[in-house]
Amino acid sequence: MKHILLSLCLAQALLAPLSGEDIPVMARGAIPFWADRAGFYTPDSLNYGELYLQCLCRHLTFREMNDRQRAAYRVEATFFAERDSMPFKWEKQIVTDAGIDLRDQMITEALRFRIAPGTYRVHIRLRDLHANAEGTCELDFTMPEFDSAALTMSDIQFAHRIDAANTQTTRSLVKNGFKIVPNTRRSTETTSNIYFELYGLAEGEGRAATFDLAYALLDTAGQRIKNFPSARYRKPGTTAIKTESLDLKGVPSGQYVLEITARDNGTGKMTTRQKAFSVQKPALATDSASLKRYYEQIRYIATKTERETYATLSTTEKVKFILTFWKKRDPTPLTPENEFATEHFRRIRYADEHFSARPGQKGSDTDQGRIHIKYGLPTDIERNPFSATGKAFEIWTYEHLKYYEFVFLDRLGDGVYEMIHATMPGERYNPNWRDQQAIGDQTDPTSLPAEAFSPP
Repeated sequence: MKHILLSLCLAQALLAPLSGEDIPVMARGAIPFWADRAGFYTPDSLNYGELYLQCLCRHLTFREMNDRQRAAYRVEATFFAERDSMPFKWEKQIVTDAGIDLRDQMITEALRFRIAPGTYRVHIRLRDLHANAEGTCELDFTMPEFDSAALTMSDIQFAHRIDAANTQTTRSLVKNGFKIVPNTRRSTETTSNIYFELYGLAEGEGRAATFDLAYALLDTAGQRIKNFPSARYRKPGTTAIKTESLDLKGVPSGQYVLEITARDNGTGKMTTRQKAFSVQKPALATDSASLKRYYEQIRYIATKTERETYATLSTTEKVKFILTFWKKRDPTPLTPENEFATEHFRRIRYADEHFSARPGQKGSDTDQGRIHIKYGLPTDIERNPFSATGKAFEIWTYEHLKYYEFVFLDRLGDGVYEMIHATMPGERYNPNWRDQQAIGDQTDPTSLPAEAFSPP
């Protein structure tokens, strides 16, 4: 099929790059969500459109009643075109058994509407009906002008998954026999699943009863950087429903444009559609030094099970583990920034810069570094410098953590403070720590018996 691909590519080589307005948007406000859109043809004056929304359950209020929990929300979308405006409204709810933790579950919606061809500015509001909270965003939407007498193509819909629909499939995600879970952010790692429709195919026999499809990957400047294998299909009628899974292995992270070109072999007519999307791949080194560093970065906040699991994994599995570790702790996974990770690494830098360490160590390796990384800066620090009454020590108090205290002793007089007592359960508990603070006592606090580590 190389001749098919070559001819289609040459015919489209001079297409202009895609407008920067054709991208998903992130909502502002108390309920963050992503929004995207697509348009499809219907044989009347109003075409068929879809809005795609993606939101975390944790941003909605769930109320329990009769062993069930329920969240209710309303989506309002107003389409503005010159002096006209067209409002649409959808009310949705989530009902499940009480006690199920849905905080990290994602809501994915495909909201349908009918609208005339044209260019619109769309204002979208998602409102929690159980709380005074909402999120809003605005995006541009162009409903294509589909010419029934010509070969035309719908918008391209990006999807996380495309499966055959069944009776249990959520109706809002079903289209032409397929269950399509929208990829509202249009972001992928290795595979791009897409759905689109062709209209205006002509009847014919033999070769004239077929049509060709070619796919290409463009950069944001419109330069062609990859061609996918083309294919020839028999026409199912005047309309064709197509799904495709494109392999993006080897494509580096970045912003791209997918271009689809179709040709009717009966009439020679061609049509093209483009859609922007992004490839986001993890960029973690796999050498032993890097893997050791990744572990050191999480050692204080990982659970015992996570630490033990990490030690048993292969190199590839360790990289996946680290990525999953941070993803699970991202409080706002719909945003580009992982605020938890940002704060964690800020604490590591602070520890390395402010706490003294012995040769071969960093500030984050010390007891003070560990406590700061886990709990942040204390509410109060009582500093007692070295004097005739004993060795230097500090007492850190965390008021927001039930007034837990941590006592650090400069045992060797080298400026490195070791923790000798804490009131927090699970930490070293030594109510007689002042005996060690005496000048003549060189007891190593790390040699305390096991019972010293029991909670107070």
